[in-house]
Amino acid sequence: MRMVDKNKENMEKEDLEEVEDQEQQKEEDTEETKQKESPSQEDNKDEDQEQESKGGQDSDELQQYKDRLMRLQADFDNFKKRTQKEKDGIHKYALEDFFIKMLPVIDNMERAVQVLDDSEIEDEYASGVKMVLTQLKDLLEKEGLEEIGKEGDNFDPNCHHGVSVEQSIDHEEDQIIEVFQKGYRYKEKVIRPAMVKICK
Repeated sequence: MRMVDKNKENMEKEDLEEVEDQEQQKEEDTEETKQKESPSQEDNKDEDQEQESKGGQDSDELQQYKDRLMRLQADFDNFKKRTQKEKDGIHKYALEDFFIKMLPVIDNMERAVQVLDDSEIEDEYASGVKMVLTQLKDLLEKEGLEEIGKEGDNFDPNCHHGVSVEQSIDHEEDQIIEVFQKGYRYKEKVIRPAMVKICK
């Protein structure tokens, strides 16, 4: 009887140890599964750092694109302003070359009228030449051509070209005594300075 009880006790002890071993193995398997399923803190930290680094790179790249866009916008605005300025200049001075070529024609017609006046010719031909010259000068004046350099004006190096000097009691110093060739200004721009004699 004692033998049977001892055998029974041994069997129960072995069964208990086997159950404990199974439970311990089960706990170890569960812990290992958890470790496999969830990353370690270091892995999480590395991943966070990687995401932060990637986010920083994206922010820098976005800022670079913004800066480039702003530079392109500024360049385009400057291009528009420069183009508009050139366009305005072309329109403003479109007739400048034409007027420059017309100046010798005006000079010759004025000489012809001067000869007619000096010879005291008063016929229809002389009257017609004077009338054409007057109409021509009126037309050019309406288009912006202005005559500069008259006797008695003060000498201005920006508008006048002094070719000789002379003392005169009838004129003050730096006044124009005589005009050899008329000067002209077109819309605030001198296209031909007047050739003058200056009082000194």
